[in-house]
Amino acid sequence: MAAVRAQELTLKSPADKKSYRIVTLANGLQALLVHDPEIDLAAAAAQPAGPPPHAEVPSEEDVDSLLSGDEGEDSGSEDDEEGSSGSEDGEEHEHVHRHHSRQAHGGGAAVKKAAAALSVGVGHFTDPWHLQGLSHYLEHMLFMGSEKYPDENDYDAFLTAHGGASNACTEEECTTFHFDVKPDALLPALDRFAQFFIAPLVKADALEREVQAVDNEFSGVLQSDACRGLQLRCHTAKEGHLFRKFGWGNRKSLVEDPAAAGLDVRAELLQYYKEQYSAERMNLVLLGGEPLDTLQQWVEELFSAVPGGRGPRPTYGGAGFPYEGGRLFLLPAVRDEHRLTASFQLPCMDGKYRKKADEYLGHLARGWATELSAGVSDQSSVTWLFEVCITLTEAGLQAGPGCGLAAAGLLFEYLGMLRAAGPQRWAYDEQAAIAQMRFRFQEEEDASEFVSGLAADLFFYAPQDVLAGQYMFEDWDPALVTELLSGMTPQAVRLDLCTRQYEDAKSGLLAKGWPGAADGQEPWFGFPYVQAQLPADLLGGWADAKPSADIALPQRNDYLPTDFTLRCDQQAAQQAPAAEQQQVDGGAAAPNGQQQAAADGPQQQQANGGAAESGVFPSPPSLLLDEPGLRVWHKLDSSFRQPRAAAYLRLSSAAGYASPRAAAASHLLIKLLEDALCETAYLAEVAGLHYGIWWEGGAGIDFKLHGFSHKLPALARFVFASLAGLAPQPDAFARVKEALLRNYRNVNMSPAKHATYQRLLALKNCFWHADTVLAELEGLQLADVQAFLPTLLEGLCIEALLHGNMDAGEAAELARSVHAALGGAAVPADTRAPERCVQLPKGCSMLHRAPVKNAEEENSVVEAYLQCGADTVADRALLDMVEQLLYEPCFDTLRTKEQLGYSVHSGTRRTHGVLGLCVVVVSGAHGPAHLDARIEAFLASYQNTLAEMGEEEFEKQRQALLALKMMKDRMMLEESDRAWDKIGSRSYAFHALRDECAHLRLISLQQVRDFYSTYFAPGSPSRRKLSVHIVGRAHAAELAAEAPEGVQLVPEMQALPRELPLWPAMLGDAHACS
Repeated sequence: MAAVRAQELTLKSPADKKSYRIVTLANGLQALLVHDPEIDLAAAAAQPAGPPPHAEVPSEEDVDSLLSGDEGEDSGSEDDEEGSSGSEDGEEHEHVHRHHSRQAHGGGAAVKKAAAALSVGVGHFTDPWHLQGLSHYLEHMLFMGSEKYPDENDYDAFLTAHGGASNACTEEECTTFHFDVKPDALLPALDRFAQFFIAPLVKADALEREVQAVDNEFSGVLQSDACRGLQLRCHTAKEGHLFRKFGWGNRKSLVEDPAAAGLDVRAELLQYYKEQYSAERMNLVLLGGEPLDTLQQWVEELFSAVPGGRGPRPTYGGAGFPYEGGRLFLLPAVRDEHRLTASFQLPCMDGKYRKKADEYLGHLARGWATELSAGVSDQSSVTWLFEVCITLTEAGLQAGPGCGLAAAGLLFEYLGMLRAAGPQRWAYDEQAAIAQMRFRFQEEEDASEFVSGLAADLFFYAPQDVLAGQYMFEDWDPALVTELLSGMTPQAVRLDLCTRQYEDAKSGLLAKGWPGAADGQEPWFGFPYVQAQLPADLLGGWADAKPSADIALPQRNDYLPTDFTLRCDQQAAQQAPAAEQQQVDGGAAAPNGQQQAAADGPQQQQANGGAAESGVFPSPPSLLLDEPGLRVWHKLDSSFRQPRAAAYLRLSSAAGYASPRAAAASHLLIKLLEDALCETAYLAEVAGLHYGIWWEGGAGIDFKLHGFSHKLPALARFVFASLAGLAPQPDAFARVKEALLRNYRNVNMSPAKHATYQRLLALKNCFWHADTVLAELEGLQLADVQAFLPTLLEGLCIEALLHGNMDAGEAAELARSVHAALGGAAVPADTRAPERCVQLPKGCSMLHRAPVKNAEEENSVVEAYLQCGADTVADRALLDMVEQLLYEPCFDTLRTKEQLGYSVHSGTRRTHGVLGLCVVVVSGAHGPAHLDARIEAFLASYQNTLAEMGEEEFEKQRQALLALKMMKDRMMLEESDRAWDKIGSRSYAFHALRDECAHLRLISLQQVRDFYSTYFAPGSPSRRKLSVHIVGRAHAAELAAEAPEGVQLVPEMQALPRELPLWPAMLGDAHACS
C-alpha cells in the first residue's frame, strides 16, 4: 500500500544535518521519516550487537543529591547512582522495559542509534469509568507478544541483543511507545514494533504479571507529594468530569473491582484496543541512516496493515473546565514543606503555537519572585492549566488569613499590575530572540527522546512546523494576552496547599466557618484533605488590591548573547599565515601540515585552536595554569562548533568541612549565595546560560556554568563577586536557613536514596551525618556565617576546567579574575587532603538495617554492595565486562520473572577510586530479607551461567562493549562532564577510556570467570559484601530479626571508617597528564 501523501520538511535548524519527509498512508497513519547522514550503516553492521549502553568508566559518587531532600527515586544508573534524583511523571505513566536509566554518562550516545516511536491519540481520558487505568494496562500488555512474534519476550530480547531499549508512557490524550536500536537492526526491530498495532495477543497468562507491574508503579508514588497533589486535583474535579479518572490504575481498579462486577478484563482490553487504536489516530517517527525512500518503503510495507476507520482521535473541548473557581484545598505533606499552588484554567490553545501567549505570561510570572515556578503544567483539549507554585516559609504559611493565603494575595497584586501595565512587546521580543538563538544552535538529542517527542508533537503542530514549532514566536497577539490575564482572577483560581502542618491548618480553616468547608478522603491514595469556598470578601479584596511598591515588571535581560563567533575558526585563520611561512622557511612539509602536527601533538593542536578533532577518543584538556591557589585545565572546542562554553570550578578549603558545624556553615553559605543570585540566575537561564552549585562535602564546592559563551564570563564574575561580598539581610538569612533546615529534615525520605546514603556512611572516611549537621545548623546565626566566610576563603584552592568556545587567553583571564575576586589565596593544589574509602575485609558479609524514614512508606530496599578493590585499568575492564554480561539477566530474573519489585538494577560503583558492584531492588511486596536472598541466589546461579558460556557469546559481548565505549559524544557538555570527573576525582586519568578499551581487547573469558568467582560469587573467601536493608512498614519485624548465618550485623555504619583500614588514596599526577 503506497503512501497517499508525501511532503519534504525543510523548516529545521541550520545546525540539523538530518533530512525529513512526512507521509500519510492510505489507512490514515502519519509517519515522519528522518534520515541521519551521520549514522554509519556499514560500521554498525560490522559491530557485533550487545546490550544497551553504559558508561565507559563509573564516575565518582557525589554527595550533593543525597542531601537534596528531593522527592523521587534515584536514577539507578550504574555509573552515577547518586545523580539526579529523578522527576515525577505525575499523570504520565512510564512503562519501562529492560533498560530504563541505563544511559551512557559522558560517553555520548553509546551508538549512533536508529530509533522509532509511535504515539496513539488516546490516553486515560478515554478509559471507561468501570475500568480506570485501562489505557495504562493496555500499554503494558502490548509488549506481551503478537500473532507474528508470539513469544512475549521476543521484542525485548531482540532489542537487548542488538544494543537497544524500549519504553512507553500513557498520558491524558496520547500513549507513546518508542525504542532505539543499532542501525543495522532497525528493520527487524520495526517489524516487531509494528505488530503491537496490528495483531497483539494480549495474553491471558500475562495479565496477572503485568497488572502487578502496574500496581508496583502505583505503590512507588503513594508517598510522593507531587503525585498526591495531582491525584487530589483529579478527585476533586467536577462530578462526572473526565479529569476525575484514575489514570494510574492499580490492582483494585483493574482486578478487584472488575471481578466484583463480573467483568472479563481481557475482553475489555481487546475491545478497547479495537475501538481506540486506529491508524488515523497514530503518528509514527522513524529515524535511520537509510535514504528516505528506503525508510518510506519500510513504513508502507510494515504499517499499512494497521487497522483504521475509527475516525480522528477523540477531543474533549466540550467537557468544560474541570474545577470550580475560588476554592481552597488542603492536603498533608509527606515531606517537611509548605507549598501553595494557584491553578488557572485557560482555554485550549491548540493551533496557536506561533503566538506563545502562555509562555509570555509564564516568563513574566517567574520573574516576579524567587521561590516560585510558573507556566502551563497540563495541556489538553479540555483546558490548559496555568500553575503558579510558591514555596512558603513558616511565616508565609501563617501570614494574613493563614494557609499561605497572604502569598496568594501578593500573586493577585502582581497579576493586577500586569493587567494595568498591559502587554509588553519588548518582553515578547526578548523571548523570540532567545528562541531563535536556541533554534539556530540546536544541539542533538538522544535518539529515543527525539523520536518520541516528535511523535507526540505531531498532534500539536502542523506537520510543516513540527521541527520548529516550539521555537516559534511569530505572532504577537496582545489581545490574546489580555484575554488570558482577564481570566486569571481570584474568582477563577483554585488554590492547593500541601503542608506538613496539615492538622493545624485544617483546624484553623474549619474554625473560620468558610462556606462549604468540609474534610474528605482521597480514595485511591488514601490521604485526607479539606476543601472550602474562599469567602467573597477575601476574593474581593484580592481583586481590588493595589500593587505594593516593590512589585514591578522584570528587568530587561543583559545576558542575551550577540557574539556567536567561533574561536577555533579565528585561531585557525590567525595561524594559517604563520603555517604557510613555516612551510616556506622549513622546506618540504608533510601533506596537510602533518609535520607540525606530529611535533606539537594533539593536545597542543587543540589548545592552539587547530582543526576539528578526528578519531575515536577526544583529546583531553591541557594544564593551562598551575599557580599557588589556582589550577586550570583548558580545551578549545573545534569538534561541536557551537558558540557554547563550560566553566567548572571546584573551591576546596579545609575549613569548609573541618567539623559538622563547618559543614553546616558551608552549606548555608551556598544557599545564601543561591538566594542572592536568584534573580540574575533566572535572567541568565532565559538567555541560555546556566549555573549550578553542588556541595561535595570534604571535596569542596562545585560551581558549574555553561551555555552560550559570549556572556558566560560576565555571569561567572558576577557569581564569584557575589560570593566574596556576600552580606545577607536578616530576613533573607532566616528564610534561607529555614529552607535548608527543612531540606535536611527531608534527607532520606526516598528509601532508595536512604540505602545509598547508609552505604556511603560506611565507606567514606569523612562524611558527617546529616542529622549531626542538622543539629549544628539549628544553632547558626547570621553573625556566625559572616565570620565563617573569610575563614573559608583564606584556605581556598581553586581547580577549574574551561572548555568550549573560549581560547587559552580568555580562559586564563577568567580564571585569574575569579581567583582574585575570592581573595587570591595561595594554597597549593596538591596539599588538599584526599578522600579515601574503607577497605572491607575479605570474606565478610555485613548487613545494616534501618527503618524507612517516613513511617507510612510501604517500599523496602536492598542495596547489595560487593567491593572489588582499588581502581586499575585491568580490573576496571574486567568489572565492566562482568556488568555488561550481568545487567540484563539480573533484571530479567529479579524483576521480570520473579516480580520482586518495579525497580531492579545492577551496576558498577567507584567510591574514591575503589571499584564495586551494586544490585538494588525496591519492592512494596517483599521484605528485604527475601529480596537479599533472591539476589544471592541469582549471583550464585550466574556463576554457573558464566561457566557454561561459550567463546562465541563472550566475544560478541566483548565487541559490543567495545563498540559502546568508542562512540562520540552528542554534545559538548558530555565531553566536559567526563573530563571533569577525572579532575574532580584527582585521578587526571583522561585516557582511561582509551586504555580500558585496549585492555578489553586482551581479556579472556576465563579471566572474567575468575574475577567473578573472586569478588561476586557467594562463598568466595575473597568476597567483600555490605548489604543495606531499608525496611518498609509492612516488614518492620525484620529490624529485630537475627542475622542470617555467617552475616555480621552492623548497627552503626559510621563505625566502619573508625574500625577498618582504608584503601590508599587514588590520586594521579596532574603534570604527567599535561
